[in-house]
Amino acid sequence: MSTTDTTVETGGWTPRLVFSMVTMVMILEGTALGFSLVSTALPAITTHFKTDQGGWLLTGFILSGAVLCPLVGKLADIHGKRRMMIVCLLASTVGSVIATVAPTFGVLIVGRLLQGIVLPTMFLSYSLMRDVYPRRILPLASAVAMTGTGVFSIGVPFLIGWLLDNWGFRGLFAFDVLWMAILTPLLLLTTAETPLRVPSRVDFLGAGMLGSGLGIVLLGISFGSTWGWGSVTTLGAFAVGLLLMAGFVRRSLNFPEPLVDLRIFTRRPILLAAVTAATAYGTTGLSGSMSPMIGLTPSEAGLGYGLGMTASEYAMISAPQSMAMVIMGIVVGKLLNRVGGATMMKIGLLLLLVGGLQLGFNHGSYLQVLIAALLLGAGTGLAYGSIPGMVIAGAPADKQGSIAGMVQVSYSGFSSTTPVILFVIMGQFAMRTPDGTVLYPESSINAGALFMAGLIVIGLLLASTVLRVRKQDSMIGKVPDSLPEPPTVVAGADGGR
Repeated sequence: MSTTDTTVETGGWTPRLVFSMVTMVMILEGTALGFSLVSTALPAITTHFKTDQGGWLLTGFILSGAVLCPLVGKLADIHGKRRMMIVCLLASTVGSVIATVAPTFGVLIVGRLLQGIVLPTMFLSYSLMRDVYPRRILPLASAVAMTGTGVFSIGVPFLIGWLLDNWGFRGLFAFDVLWMAILTPLLLLTTAETPLRVPSRVDFLGAGMLGSGLGIVLLGISFGSTWGWGSVTTLGAFAVGLLLMAGFVRRSLNFPEPLVDLRIFTRRPILLAAVTAATAYGTTGLSGSMSPMIGLTPSEAGLGYGLGMTASEYAMISAPQSMAMVIMGIVVGKLLNRVGGATMMKIGLLLLLVGGLQLGFNHGSYLQVLIAALLLGAGTGLAYGSIPGMVIAGAPADKQGSIAGMVQVSYSGFSSTTPVILFVIMGQFAMRTPDGTVLYPESSINAGALFMAGLIVIGLLLASTVLRVRKQDSMIGKVPDSLPEPPTVVAGADGGR
């Protein structure tokens, strides 16, 4: 995205701008809903379709968004940010309709892929506000947009619980259709289009190579145990997927305006931000998948765990978790300049490590799961909140916007892979009932928690050794001309943030 400043110099609040800001908050919340709706409904959906491939419900949503974010960003530079936001909202609405009526699990995945097209609206919202809001009100409008989303995150679990208990998982997707159908005309009516147009070359081929390559590799991982890990089909999927991704890397290094400028990752501080952010986002998606299984599974199922909650009762776990995340996000804002983003990130990852182990091995009561949820929420708030500060510390001021976008693509892409791998790992211990329903015993939850812990330990070791930032690598002390775009949140601690 271009960092050219087109903010309106004069003017103040008008009724239209107030409604515009409310619309932006609703759009930001809608993108997070796309993840959290399915995260909570995952046990119900996998039971209904009798599948052990539930990870694809999260992966499909994140993967399409991760690949499309830089692509949509370039198209927005050419055609206008509001216009591309409308396109994304309409495409996501179509995906929600398909998901609502999906007769098979495969059709549901197609719907989820289309739903993920909403993710670029998160960074486009902030960019559009920066372009068309008067400079005097922009800081307050941006803060309200971020705070509003945080406040909603506390109430959303109760909404999800009510919808799931009364209307089932299809009711969740139908609600998403209604949400998007309201927001799309509101955006047109309340928010002006940016006057900025920047000619740009769009690498559609590169986007296709990245998305299809990663998707084919994930297919091989998902079905490797079914096809046979040494079978021609599995090995062929890995080979084709890796070749496509290698081709993407080569094209990115030679294309004049690449989808992802891989050269920025030669900067140690930026590589540190990308690796630790990928660790945080990838692992919070894991806990967000396991926690509803523990809370919603009835203890009578004989799997060794389960609180037997309704979806509405489960909100008493997910809402405090979201609250802890919001509070620690505020703490990051207060302490970032004093402590540093890298330190805050490490503390966040440590909390995620302890919370993940607590969730995986000490989940016999509501209080035990709540403690895990609070630790996970606090760790998520610290980790997510530290990312913009790490980018600021490691990037020149005039390139912070574009570098933040590249970091976002890296951690979004990685977080799209972890749910699939989680369900492959848990599937090694799974059992099937005579009617085909897949059951995950406690050993599956233990294995998932160990996978989560292993990823965090690797991330912390890398951050503390080979990626540890030296003073000469940092840009700290240089006042940035503008802050990077807030990170697009694509996976989170149950709330999807």
